Amino acid sequence: MTLTTARPRYPGPRELRRRRRAGRPRRPLRKRLSVLAERAIYAAVGLAIAAEAVPSTLGHVGAAGRAPVAPITPVIEWAVVVAAVLGLVALARALLAFGPVYVGAASRTWLLATPVDRAGLLAAPLAVAVASGAGLAAGIGLVLLLVTHLGPPPVPWLTGWAALGAAITCGCAVAQARRRPVPALRRGLTLAGYALAAAVLAVLPLHPAAPPPRLTEAGPAMWAAALALVGVAAAALYAARRHLADMTRGTAGSGGELALAAQVSLLSLDGSLFWPVVTERRLRALGRVRPAGIRGDRVAALVRADVARVLRMRTGLLAWAALLPVPYAAHLAGLTPLLPAIHLLAAFYAAYRLAGGLRLIAHAPALRRALGGTDRALKLAHLVVPATGAVAWSAASALLVPVSAVTVAGSAVGAVVACYVIATRPPIDHTGLMVDVGPFGPVPPDLILRLLRGPVLLTVLAMAQLVIAG
Repeated sequence: MTLTTARPRYPGPRELRRRRRAGRPRRPLRKRLSVLAERAIYAAVGLAIAAEAVPSTLGHVGAAGRAPVAPITPVIEWAVVVAAVLGLVALARALLAFGPVYVGAASRTWLLATPVDRAGLLAAPLAVAVASGAGLAAGIGLVLLLVTHLGPPPVPWLTGWAALGAAITCGCAVAQARRRPVPALRRGLTLAGYALAAAVLAVLPLHPAAPPPRLTEAGPAMWAAALALVGVAAAALYAARRHLADMTRGTAGSGGELALAAQVSLLSLDGSLFWPVVTERRLRALGRVRPAGIRGDRVAALVRADVARVLRMRTGLLAWAALLPVPYAAHLAGLTPLLPAIHLLAAFYAAYRLAGGLRLIAHAPALRRALGGTDRALKLAHLVVPATGAVAWSAASALLVPVSAVTVAGSAVGAVVACYVIATRPPIDHTGLMVDVGPFGPVPPDLILRLLRGPVLLTVLAMAQLVIAG
């Protein structure tokens, strides 16, 4: 008699997904209909807003045969092109940060730990990531189509952008499966994006009236480029599908911490729950730093530590420098009457990018108790770096545009005040009163006022700048 070992039959990915769907609790039909009706109301409101906003936007930019409210100059077109390229770089960076193939904790624990076909199980998350990347890239292409005067054929133009987004997503998935160093890839993408933006901004002062090349008569070339990009996307998708079997539970959940923080931050409408996770990931990406003693008294030591933090995380300095030509671009684009307000908003964002230490110390009571001293003294000590950045940025950017000394001083002071108020605002309290306003359900007025604390202040300061400038 011959004995043979029978291999157990493992359930396939489809069977596992079927079992998961069957195990979900079923809601009554009445409850499902009520949920659909509630969502239909919000969808109708969103469609109504879009129906009013899209024609107004098209009329503003002069698209679809409408008379433009504000002329689209070559400077604006080049700025939109640069923003589109930087948008693709930001998309790739976000995909590398979140995965892009992301699997929840429950699936990682109970499914990926079993001897199931991992490639088949991860095919659905890959499809979702590819569809999201293609949709976002197509949205960037649609903005270029509406705002600029490039005039390409819409179908191959949007097809090429969608294929490009799908190829970028698949490339990020391959890098995730092969355990490539994500910080190095993100730094390379960032440097490439900033280099391209700097090249375009360097050309603009030499030829400010030269528009981007028109693509109205490039129909066959556009179709050829779109088909080539579709082929590249198909090859990238095939490579990503093959590398799914190489993913481990660690690589499939590499963006789990960030995804959970984003979900919680979105549901609670509190961005302070998301950015500390991003900051921690950036600090861990540094690997190691050289320890050094900090001399001086308490305030001097805190200021030097804040300066060291800004120098180690250079993204804030890069954003500070990248915002310098924004007022000059607005002046070339014909927005000179709004230049004081634009100068103030750019100065605020430049200072806010340097206020990471202020945000950290304002939202960490345990750290303030460990450092000692009063809370106001600690916050003012961490305000030195963003205040210095706001003053230096306002003075440097004023050399490029015709703004008065009063506007420069107002931008510097307003940026510092807004930066301090927004960075030190208390966490959102979700236990406030609710006011019923009719068919849209209860509305929390305290929550809305807390969310509007920063934007309202910036709006008031910008209007004051316009009034003072006359």
